[in-house]
Amino acid sequence: MRNMTGFKLLALASLLAILVSTMLFLRISGEPQEQTPIRGKSTVSVNAKGIAVRKTDGEREKRELGLSLALKLGERRENFIPVEAVEGSVVIGGTTYDVAEARGVVLYKRSTIILRLRCNDGSSMVLHIRYFWMGGGLYALRGLGASGVENGRTIILFRGTARVS
Repeated sequence: MRNMTGFKLLALASLLAILVSTMLFLRISGEPQEQTPIRGKSTVSVNAKGIAVRKTDGEREKRELGLSLALKLGERRENFIPVEAVEGSVVIGGTTYDVAEARGVVLYKRSTIILRLRCNDGSSMVLHIRYFWMGGGLYALRGLGASGVENGRTIILFRGTARVS
């Protein structure tokens, strides 16, 4: 009996040591990293894929969407950061629309980017983008918008990533 009590104490102490070391490891590795915020005077590279839906003759036409934009941000203000310039293109169903001019704002307290793009062919797009920090300078994003390309209005839905540099 005496040996059995010693064995139980040794097993309990070993189990407790393993549990404490595991919890300590999880505590250390689970600490959040320093977030790289979207800040003024930086560049945000956006890459996303999605769909563009247009209603024609009572039917819905779905096409693939590709979004590749580089946003140049201005000086940070109290509640927002203005978007000074946008370069890049939007591909809808194989047709490429290059950005000619853009206006926009980053509402950093709401993790939202709002853009109004005017393309080379005269069409326009309005995009509402929500972003979520993933670590370092990488953000996940999802968005929606409307486009006045071709004949009629097209609804845009997309997901992708944004990298801050």
